[in-house]
Amino acid sequence: TSAGYQDKLAVRATGAAALTLTNPADIAAGATSAVGVVAASAGSLAGNLTLGFTSKALAGTTLADAALAGGSVALTGAAYDYAQPTIASTLSLGNRRVGTSASLLVTNTTRTAAAYQDSLDAVASTTVGTLSLANPANILAGKSGNVTVTAATAGSLAGDVTFALTSNANGVTGLDATTALTGQTVAVTGAAYDLANPSYATTLALGNRRVGPAEVIAIANPARANGAAAYQDSLDFVAASSNAKLTLAGATANVAAGSSADLGVSVNTAGSLAATLSLGLASNANGVSGLTGQSLAAGSITVTGAAYDTARATLAATTLALGDVRPGASLGTALTNTVVTAAAYQDSLDIVASGAPATFTLAAPSKLFAGQSGDVVVTATKAGSLAANISLALTSNANGLTGLANSALAGQTVAVTGAVYDLANPSYAATQALGNLRVGVTARTVDVTNATITSAGYQDKLAVRATGAAALTLTNPADIAAGATS
Repeated sequence: TSAGYQDKLAVRATGAAALTLTNPADIAAGATSAVGVVAASAGSLAGNLTLGFTSKALAGTTLADAALAGGSVALTGAAYDYAQPTIASTLSLGNRRVGTSASLLVTNTTRTAAAYQDSLDAVASTTVGTLSLANPANILAGKSGNVTVTAATAGSLAGDVTFALTSNANGVTGLDATTALTGQTVAVTGAAYDLANPSYATTLALGNRRVGPAEVIAIANPARANGAAAYQDSLDFVAASSNAKLTLAGATANVAAGSSADLGVSVNTAGSLAATLSLGLASNANGVSGLTGQSLAAGSITVTGAAYDTARATLAATTLALGDVRPGASLGTALTNTVVTAAAYQDSLDIVASGAPATFTLAAPSKLFAGQSGDVVVTATKAGSLAANISLALTSNANGLTGLANSALAGQTVAVTGAVYDLANPSYAATQALGNLRVGVTARTVDVTNATITSAGYQDKLAVRATGAAALTLTNPADIAAGATS
């Protein structure tokens, strides 16, 4: 009737276990107050709220409080927890290979009931340039997801991964769509290492060349793109040749990242140099903890070319002792272009012979192919001493092969001894007028001369034996020296 003459209303709410209830102060007549309702835990809020009412006598009256009929309120609804992220604060990646990954576990830990809890959105980021991250999808309550942490490039992996975390209501009516949660940071340690990076020319054109040192091939281990030499394995290599004519120097080596080693290729015998150099390659971790060496794909180098020996002159004899001979006598010695390895891969031999005196002529071959022989021949032509030294100028002739040059060889000498003697050369008058003589008293002579042909010292004496004149007594002279008359 009149607020001034009406009791206050005391309210006591009970009966909703999922709720925390706060009763209002006594409510004056005509006034309204609220029962505080707070969800105490996640879950369904459906149920009945029991309201107990008491009529509170106003102060100053002699009336007593009176219990009133209670009431009830049917409740509907649900309470939801925010997502609860659980993430380890550190991640030790150790020493690992570039391209390998590790999982960083992110859990949406259930607070009360998974069905009444937001999902978790986790977005990881980092300023560490050697890392790449792949974030998980939305994580339901009670579930986990992984941030995939990949060693993208070689180098230190140390640094922080920072998480932006969001509680996602997944469109539940009455709730904020998303709520930012406190971010978290994970300290990452470790380092990433590249495998060795073999680099070399795959062909070696030796061309035409001589036996001996040939070429050097660089076997390199360059730092990989976006990598760092300090975080790259060294390179072990072992080289072998399919052609025994090639000898390899430095065929086994360990090459640090950013460096190279020389593989020497030498030619030990003439012939075709066509070959395959096989390379066994391995990445050497050099004892870095957590890493192991790895075999790499084998390599090969294709070699082309041919090696040629220079001509090799072989004289059968270095002296020609003719002794005492007549003009026209001859004597020779064989000169051979001796095959060193294979005739097809050897120069021809050019010969220029000189040094013949006037007493003999000299004949020699001008060119001998590998394996051929020819004679150096001395022929006596004129009386006199044959003593002389024949000089043989020798040249190894590459016959115009590209890449090769002719080369002078050590000359050789043939010592000639002996002498050439002319026959005696009788000269006399074909008629002799003796005139009228006394028997046994008057003597006459018939002159005979041993006429010199070339040199008196190299001509026979002339022995004269006269016969045929029955009426005469003949007396033969002593042997007549060349140039003398008797």
